[in-house]
Amino acid sequence: MAIQNPGRSQRAKTAELRKKALELRTLGLSYRHIADQLAISKTAAYRHVVKAIETLENDSREDAKVNRRLDLERLDWIIREAMKQSLKGDLQAMDRIMKAIDRRARIYGFNAPQKVAHTTPDGTEVASPTGVVLIPEPMSREEWLKQYGRDDTDSA
Repeated sequence: MAIQNPGRSQRAKTAELRKKALELRTLGLSYRHIADQLAISKTAAYRHVVKAIETLENDSREDAKVNRRLDLERLDWIIREAMKQSLKGDLQAMDRIMKAIDRRARIYGFNAPQKVAHTTPDGTEVASPTGVVLIPEPMSREEWLKQYGRDDTDSA
């Protein structure tokens, strides 16, 4: 006679309840209606939906990691095999290597665009420039000293 694990059966019931709650929410039912259908409180209905979504998000992240790892392994194989041909002078193999390296860089995010923010010296972000650049007129040393300060080089 098999011994039942009460924790396992409770987890299975909870998982099934979460699945049903998410299905009902996906159909557009309110938390009150979900609660009524599943004979639970409105708060429990809300918690079950949120937990079901979190579980899906975590599963999706894990699936993405596995797929990324597999893609990188495939690219390694392509590069390894194409390298054998490129060493013999095969230009098409060299092209395949470059494409695989580019794909690898995209997977790692090396080619991702970088945000450039215009900031003041203290790091405060300012509005993007309008495309107009003001260039001051050249001035003589004497004009600069008159406008901005005294000449410290002569007092040595």
